[in-house]
Amino acid sequence: MKLLPWHLQIAEQLAQRAASGRLPHGLLLAAPAGWGVQRLANWLTLHLLGLAEDRVAEDLAHPDLRWLKPDGAVIRIDEVRTLVNFAIGTPQAASCKVAVLVDADGLNRNAANALLKTLEEPPAGTYLLLTSCHPGRLLPTIRSRCQVVNLQPAAALARRWLEQNVTAEALEARIFEHGGAPLAVVEGIERGETPLQGVLSEALRGSQAGPLVQALLEQGLVGVTGRWYRYLLAMAAGQGAFPALAQVSSRRVADFAQEVLWVRRQLVGSNSANERLMAELLLHGWRRLARQVPVTS
Repeated sequence: MKLLPWHLQIAEQLAQRAASGRLPHGLLLAAPAGWGVQRLANWLTLHLLGLAEDRVAEDLAHPDLRWLKPDGAVIRIDEVRTLVNFAIGTPQAASCKVAVLVDADGLNRNAANALLKTLEEPPAGTYLLLTSCHPGRLLPTIRSRCQVVNLQPAAALARRWLEQNVTAEALEARIFEHGGAPLAVVEGIERGETPLQGVLSEALRGSQAGPLVQALLEQGLVGVTGRWYRYLLAMAAGQGAFPALAQVSSRRVADFAQEVLWVRRQLVGSNSANERLMAELLLHGWRRLARQVPVTS
């Protein structure tokens, strides 16, 4: 699992700090989703343990490594207690021990409280690495006991890397739809995802609703709503990709954007939401925007 171009500068800084003994024992590695913060954690883990840095740390059975990630969406207290007990002992094979908590914002309150003392007074020779794409969701007491390392998006590097390493149609649209996050673009391509722009354009041309609804469902409606919402934000700012809707008022666009967010909340917050019905609702609302374009004489 190699580092990516936008990781290199921060990885060099972390390596220098580790070599000089100035690397904090509690680190929170934070980055927006799709920018590979787990790759950075993987590299740092292997670097600290003196292992080959092209390996996958999560898959290793190493006595001085623990890799913990959420069960579903939550990291539970029993798992944290096991990790805390691991942190107390002395290294067995390496010069230090490393405990990694992936998506640490998944810590429930009890689990977070169980981790606090270890973060406040890390045992000698033990590093606690937390990763998060949503650091604001962590308890303030957890954040305050870690040194935060922010992996900043680097749009130019990411675009160049995608252009050199990815072969796919409509790459520019894919980059836009995923907010510029390169690994999200790659994951979408690997899932067989097609650019949403094409489906939305077909809808405005009056194509049959059934196949369009099915296309939305096959791509995962939760992800579709996020990509759709980005187009609506661009339209509200006068940067739309749909000429047929160029004359739609910003207010109408904003109203439909709220519909998209409402559907997203229903899908995320309920196991009983009818996805097909939601997709049909959004498709109808999208076409309704086209019918609201003012007629000029």
